[in-house]
Amino acid sequence: MAAHLRESQEQNRRGREEKEKALRRLQELKAEMNQARAKAHGSLARLTVQSNAALTALARVVEKGQRVLRLAELCRRLESEEEKVLPFYPSSLEEEEEEEQRDARRVLEEPPDEPLAQALGDYVGLERFWQRFNKAKLEALALARQRAALSRRNQRLRELLRQYLGGISVPHTPPPSSSTATTGAAAPGTGPALGEGGHVHQVVRAPCTPTPAQTPSLAPPVPAENPPLQSRPGDTAEMP
Repeated sequence: MAAHLRESQEQNRRGREEKEKALRRLQELKAEMNQARAKAHGSLARLTVQSNAALTALARVVEKGQRVLRLAELCRRLESEEEKVLPFYPSSLEEEEEEEQRDARRVLEEPPDEPLAQALGDYVGLERFWQRFNKAKLEALALARQRAALSRRNQRLRELLRQYLGGISVPHTPPPSSSTATTGAAAPGTGPALGEGGHVHQVVRAPCTPTPAQTPSLAPPVPAENPPLQSRPGDTAEMP
């Protein structure tokens, strides 16, 4: 009887230990499940944010592409006939430089090893675009410099014209006062003038400086050596 009791107690003890192990394992599994759930929730949130950002970036790319197409259509209308026929200008490189360009193209066509070289290889198709873009940029810079030079020349011409007009302009004489115009006797060198509305204005003339020929001499006259004889009635002229 005592042996059977000890065996039962031993079985109960082992059962309690197994139960405690199972409970601990259950708690561990619950903790791992909660961690996995939290991690999945965070990953889902990041995926949602990244997907929204990707959609926004793609929408911007699509909008930019549409804008580029519209601008290309507008620029197409402004192209000259030569640019429409030959959109890509011929190369002006010499033979040695062209050989270097061919070597560079062969290097680009080889399979790249570096990540940067791989990224550059993705933009090889835009070479024609950048060629036309650089050509238009150079023409815009040349036109801007030409416009600046013409603006400076126009400014110089305006300044010269202003100096010329200032040199030939007549100085303005202020009009006389009303008291001078209403005097009865005109001063020497003045005269009436008819203005707008039938009003009479007094015009003052600048005094004229006499020349030496017009200036009267104050010296006494010199008598002539042989004054002419005055003839009287009844006298007869004698012949020499």
